[in-house]
Amino acid sequence: MRLIALFIFALFFTSCTAQQNKFSLGPSEFNSILLSGKDKIIIDVRTPEEFQSGFIKDAENIDYNDVHFAKHISQLDKSKTYFLYCLSGGRSAQAADMMRKSGFSKVYELQGGMMAWRNGDLPIQYGNNAVLTDKISRSAYDSIVKSNQTVLIDFYAPWCGPCKKMQPLLDELTTEYAGKALIFRINIDENKKLSKELGIDEIPFFKLYKGGVEKGNYIGQMDRESFVRILSIQ
Repeated sequence: MRLIALFIFALFFTSCTAQQNKFSLGPSEFNSILLSGKDKIIIDVRTPEEFQSGFIKDAENIDYNDVHFAKHISQLDKSKTYFLYCLSGGRSAQAADMMRKSGFSKVYELQGGMMAWRNGDLPIQYGNNAVLTDKISRSAYDSIVKSNQTVLIDFYAPWCGPCKKMQPLLDELTTEYAGKALIFRINIDENKKLSKELGIDEIPFFKLYKGGVEKGNYIGQMDRESFVRILSIQ
């Protein structure tokens, strides 16, 4: 049985995935409501680049990280019903919370975001500039993890706060463990198919391999002590 270590305690770890609440809908429920024909406004709060790489039909792109996001939201009709999503649920949860505090009463989020939507094989539309081919194939991935060294795969995204905070530490560990362990980073935005195949549905997400055998999965932001402990697992 694989060892699965889940670092989910808020005092120690944070992740880019939204916590469940009564306004959070799973992919199937979210899709069913969108197909019901009821009046709805779908908002994709990812960056324009992410939006072009695949979005839900009829979605409007309003980038949560744009400095004018609050202004765009303030111009919307507060009597309407809104359905928000991002990549994994973090940004849409924050955006929805902002809207509710501003007087919007009917705001729902896609639990797990587009990662969960893709994993559910639900319909996706693509922009004209979409890149549909992963940068890292499954065969290339398998070659990497079959190394005789310890291999730690870091699944991240450029917009993920905890991922960015850990990057300097991971860079240090990469140098420190040179010849003993390989720390390899995979951008999930550039490797959607691979991420889906491997069951990556939230980030930060780490997979540990020893001699080509998967030893554990780790979720959330971690400190040096935690990484050292993981890398020493036999």
